[in-house]
Amino acid sequence: MIRKFLTGLAAVALIFALPALLLQPQALLSSKLWAVAMAGMLASLTQPAYSPLDHDAPPEDRGTAKQLVWTVYLTLLAGMVESLTLRYPESMAWDAFAVGAFGVAIAGALLRAWAVAALGRFFTWHVRVQRGQQVVSSGPYRLMRHPSYTGAWFLYVGILLAMHAPLAAALAGFLLLVAFVRRIGYEEQLMLHTFGDEYLSYSRRVKRLLPLVW
Repeated sequence: MIRKFLTGLAAVALIFALPALLLQPQALLSSKLWAVAMAGMLASLTQPAYSPLDHDAPPEDRGTAKQLVWTVYLTLLAGMVESLTLRYPESMAWDAFAVGAFGVAIAGALLRAWAVAALGRFFTWHVRVQRGQQVVSSGPYRLMRHPSYTGAWFLYVGILLAMHAPLAAALAGFLLLVAFVRRIGYEEQLMLHTFGDEYLSYSRRVKRLLPLVW
């Protein structure tokens, strides 16, 4: 927990606080800035500990964990720069659009936290199968095979929209989807290899990221 807290705190400082300090110091007094920063911290605290440098990734991961974390970091940073330069000071206002987008972000964070809790110790930062692992089809996994990715997508795109950074939000939406699809491919190869017909049957019943869609 301490490692997760320190990693999240460093990310908040570098992605949210430092750009505000350098570009618009008065933005540090904005409740919205700290609200979206705390949403990012919530995501860090409700997932396994990780390192952005990712030196311990197994071969099965194929660099997907590193791809995801840097996609999140860099698009959030781009969104902060957009918000503080192109959209300021309107970007710090709690208008109806920002409140709605922040609600989407929180819903995404809660879905991701639910997915992590449902898998328990079998939820890992890297693509891997642990000893004793089983196919889980309860909780959010009744609706989606990868609900943590769906939650993360809505969390980070929602944060950027709440900050009135539509360019960064569009970029994040696309790049995160690319990263998730790539990771899902490797994950499902491993799951099919490990669990065979059980996972095949599950995958035929339940969509990947959006119920009834894909």
